[in-house]
Amino acid sequence: MSPVSFLIALAALSIGTYAMRFAGVKLGAAIATKGRRRQLTTTSAGAGDTGPDTSAPDGPAGEGPGDAATEQEGDSTATVTKWMDRATVVLIGAVFATTAIFDGQDLADPARLIGVGVGVLASILRVPMLICVLVGMAVCAGIRLTGIL
Repeated sequence: MSPVSFLIALAALSIGTYAMRFAGVKLGAAIATKGRRRQLTTTSAGAGDTGPDTSAPDGPAGEGPGDAATEQEGDSTATVTKWMDRATVVLIGAVFATTAIFDGQDLADPARLIGVGVGVLASILRVPMLICVLVGMAVCAGIRLTGIL
């Protein structure tokens, strides 16, 4: 794989990852907004008057009738975000498994495996993704250059 095609593939993977995160946030916001609209529609239809709500709060500690719906909306947004995070990890894991471990139909050389391992270790230590890739590439290149493996 040429360096240019590798960088293009890395950029595509990064864009895909951020697009998945963005879609998850937008989907979560849409679910939350839909719940609020539904709550406002049922509240307006059930009230019948246009005056301010002077009823006593429902539930303990002054929780109003809308607090349970807000909590449910927060749960649905958190669920969508959690699943989009998992999908992103699965996507990156699949790319890792197919390109880092295998070279065509054969196993990759030890230098690549060690370089990938160092990149994974850097990501576990929460180093930015670009730095992880560059560190992994540098380790792999260093091993190949010195001829250790």
